[in-house]
Amino acid sequence: MKEDGIRQFFRNSRSFVLGAGIGSGMTARAAELAGADFVLALNAGRFRAMGDSSPASILPIRNTNEFVAGFGRTEILPSTKLPVFFGACTFDPQLDIDRFLDHIIRWGFSGVTNFPSVIHIDDYRRSLLEKSGLGYAREIELLVKAARRGLMTIGYTRTKSEARRMVEAGAEAICINFNLNRGGETGSAAPSISLSELAARTSAVARVAQSIDKSAICLLGGGPITKPDELLDICRETGIQGFIGGSSLDRVPLEMSVLEVTSGFKTIHLLREKVDLLDRQLQLSGVRHGIIAQSSIMKRVLETARRLAGGPNPVLVWGEAGSGKRQIASLIHAFSDRKNTKAALFDCGPGPAINKIGALFGTEGDENRRRQLSLLEAASDSALLLMHADQLSRDGQERLADYIETGSFTPLNGIPVVRSNAKIIATATVARGASLESVLCPRLLAFFVGLDIELPALSNRLEDLPQLIQHFTVEAKGDSNAQRLAIEKSAFLALACHHWPGNLRELRQIVNQLVALKNTHIVAEVLKPLLNAALPAKPASAFSEREWIIEGLKRNRLHRGRTARSLGLSRKTLYNKIKKLRILE
Repeated sequence: MKEDGIRQFFRNSRSFVLGAGIGSGMTARAAELAGADFVLALNAGRFRAMGDSSPASILPIRNTNEFVAGFGRTEILPSTKLPVFFGACTFDPQLDIDRFLDHIIRWGFSGVTNFPSVIHIDDYRRSLLEKSGLGYAREIELLVKAARRGLMTIGYTRTKSEARRMVEAGAEAICINFNLNRGGETGSAAPSISLSELAARTSAVARVAQSIDKSAICLLGGGPITKPDELLDICRETGIQGFIGGSSLDRVPLEMSVLEVTSGFKTIHLLREKVDLLDRQLQLSGVRHGIIAQSSIMKRVLETARRLAGGPNPVLVWGEAGSGKRQIASLIHAFSDRKNTKAALFDCGPGPAINKIGALFGTEGDENRRRQLSLLEAASDSALLLMHADQLSRDGQERLADYIETGSFTPLNGIPVVRSNAKIIATATVARGASLESVLCPRLLAFFVGLDIELPALSNRLEDLPQLIQHFTVEAKGDSNAQRLAIEKSAFLALACHHWPGNLRELRQIVNQLVALKNTHIVAEVLKPLLNAALPAKPASAFSEREWIIEGLKRNRLHRGRTARSLGLSRKTLYNKIKKLRILE
């Protein structure tokens, strides 16, 4: 803010100005960023920054003016564009005020204030200074001469008589300061007056000042105020037009921040426990296994997987091809009490039935070959992830049913019964619209009743599309910070209307192709060649934009924020479409 800007603040009685009495460049920079209107380079601010108390500012322990000039010129002025007031001391009988003011102007300060002041010295010592010509009259002389040189002035006052003298001398603003800053770890003692008494004393001084000059600006300096709400109460009662904060702006917040941050570092083990808890929650959410569950139907899948993971009972995960059965099966093992063991994985896919049965149940040795160890034995203390159990022969399915029922099995060509504790987590693939009865024998199916998880087709969990696309984008780019594909509304509608016979597997292939295209924006014309045109898509008339949005609202129980995210729209766009298409009317 320029000098004439703050003068305008002072002239406008409706403006509330905030000044920061500080002692370091870091605090000056922070005050400017926080919205302060001006700063004051005060020796008290520097003492606070050094860990000392504000009352040290009136003690003759330094050449105060040289002290302020040192940090004011090297730290504060270079650190802020706000007007900077020089806190000048007139106690020194050798001080040449005129020459000193010339230095202040040349250094680049915008204003002057009488700090430290004799108003903060006890009556006896002040009377000695007054008799020596080094009292309040000399401070007024400093401000009068500063104003004549074009510098802004703020006069520190404490009593009604001091306010009268300062305003009569022509000070632009007075700072009513009772030297009652609230103490912290290094501050002064607790203030001796309450906020209500502070308000009463401030009002009395302000009334005197404004009885002399109605345009006089009365600011409150420091005091037992440390919080904005306390200042608000004082302002309402007194009508003051601004505040100059010292300890309440630098020392008190700094001490609190250092205390909190240091305590945080000291309690890092507690934070680690929280991180571990979040890590476990993340594990249970399925994200680590590449499972996206934004939709309510997939959230129910995760809940069921978590429930069925406990104990030795078998679990069957079934659904269409490419629906993510292997990931869910792996997640069930990760949820179980055997998660620290490595699960055995066996694919019952194409191949001679005898080989599959031999691998699963082992083969008894004879004079020409040694006994073949079974997977059930190898995974006795863990789990056996049995992929595509529906492709086992009828004999294989019956043998598996025997094992689930008795916990034992008989190797091929063998008579001895072998026991195992392996937990069976099987998957089965069914065609769209088909049931498990079409792929599993009745006896095996009976053991999975109530212990099965049906995975939805991608077309039934469209809320997951945005997150799935991002997940596959990260996979394709090999970068966890990969930028999202910018999919236009028309393209997203085409994705939502697609039949998705290949489910997640097909979506992954589509995303891989889109990433390879390196298009900035994906529109429907880019997508259509990639989607299999031979596969029947939902007719546009049967899945219009209006119905698309209605379906999204139904799936998300009319929650518009979640609906917007699931449809890949902004909240505002969704609202506009609901209004335009007369949905919910």
